[in-house]
Amino acid sequence: MKKTLVTIFIGIVAGIALIVLFRQSPTKAAGTTEKKPAYTFNITFDSAVPYKLSPSASEEDLVSFAWNEFFALNWKSSYSSSFKYRGYADPTWSYINDKSPYPAEPLVWETYAHRVELRPNDDNMQAFDSEPRYVYASNIPPKNDTVKQNLFNNLDENNEIGSCNLYAKILPDYNTNLQVLYQAKVNRDEFDYKYKNYRKEADLKAAVLKTANNIEMYNDYYYKAGGSTCNCPDTARVFCLPCGGARVPGTLGIYTGALEVKSAWREVTDQEVATHLTRQVLVYEKVNGKTVAVNKRYGLIGLHIVHKLANYPAFTFATFEHVDVDTKDNMGYIRLDPDNTPLGDKKPRLYSRARPIPDVVKASTDYVHIQLSRRNFNSVWKNYRLVGIQGKPSSDTSAFNYFLANYVIESDSALSNFRGSSLEAPYNGGLNLLYKKMRYNQGGCQGCHGVTQLRGSDFSFLMGLKDQPHKTPDISRSDSKLALYLQAFEEVNKSEGKQKKK
Repeated sequence: MKKTLVTIFIGIVAGIALIVLFRQSPTKAAGTTEKKPAYTFNITFDSAVPYKLSPSASEEDLVSFAWNEFFALNWKSSYSSSFKYRGYADPTWSYINDKSPYPAEPLVWETYAHRVELRPNDDNMQAFDSEPRYVYASNIPPKNDTVKQNLFNNLDENNEIGSCNLYAKILPDYNTNLQVLYQAKVNRDEFDYKYKNYRKEADLKAAVLKTANNIEMYNDYYYKAGGSTCNCPDTARVFCLPCGGARVPGTLGIYTGALEVKSAWREVTDQEVATHLTRQVLVYEKVNGKTVAVNKRYGLIGLHIVHKLANYPAFTFATFEHVDVDTKDNMGYIRLDPDNTPLGDKKPRLYSRARPIPDVVKASTDYVHIQLSRRNFNSVWKNYRLVGIQGKPSSDTSAFNYFLANYVIESDSALSNFRGSSLEAPYNGGLNLLYKKMRYNQGGCQGCHGVTQLRGSDFSFLMGLKDQPHKTPDISRSDSKLALYLQAFEEVNKSEGKQKKK
């Protein structure tokens, strides 16, 4: 009997030891291959756009923040014929009580201000809550009487910042029938900052130039800033977008922070409608050599969310895409290098994703899809994934998401591998970003936008390019859009050269 009890006791002790060993090494089990690590996410599926993020945020924190932005911005907006206020969430809607794939009404981010509303060609900004109004240098007629030219989605960009044209379903004959189109929008905080301080183009350009000169002289937006790029005083007359979590001057309110959204779209087949967010959009075509406005049904395939926060004044860069883009859609691009080859003589080339999506990011997408199935099995967002998010800048190429790029927004190698000071020298390791009076060589989205920061426009391409306000949709440009971007980058290269001599 005693021998039996001793044997049982030894067995119990051995079992406990095995349990303790497993808990201490959760990624391994005896006789098996290593398991994937577990992650903890705080994803809320809420309507409030997050504006706080710990300065010591972990990878899981950053990823959760990105998804919380995504679901807040893709919430049904409260905009209607009787409530014409843009950028607000409908408090009666949720991802649980609506069992449709997505709301038929505009989403929150769709009601943000388009880049042409931000900088209209007649230099006459309207208030943020005005009906969409797209003013170019010349009137663009509708193709027919049924065309609506005041839609929220105005896809007037035909390429990736002048770098390449992108197409879907190019196989088997490398056709260019399904071209990807883009648009860029800003939230109320960013729009109202310009509307209040720099409504006229001359004032905006003067502030951007002054900021660029200050950065060159002081490594600061202005000499009294002490390295802070949040909420510079109006009296400084520099360009300094508001930071999320900071106090709105003279009020008890808190800024959401300047926020920009860039989206990528293409026409979808009848079979693809069920798996994409689709909208009636405004696009532009050439008819007998003249540009006309057209309404078509397009599907969303990519989404950037760029957000300035008090703890992240160099902005966070979160990017999402449809799950089919690199597996089923046969995407291909044509580089827009300034050469003498007519675009029609070029064929699109297939390309691969430059770098794998990190495991923690993929795990967050799996988690979100499971949670969505529990809330609304029909949700279209189960077909979209997070690609990554950038937080604090770094010159370390091994840093988390250092080379962040969206498969359909930064497709060609110059953008997907960017870590340079220009599009002509995208891999030269040049300094391209200012953070707390120090310069960094940041890769990916943040580094590319950082070049515009050094030009004085606080990470915003929308505020700083020489050809703005845009005279026309891309389809009817007579000049090289890429050349304008190269010119902007070249000015930063000159500034960087002066810094090195000091």
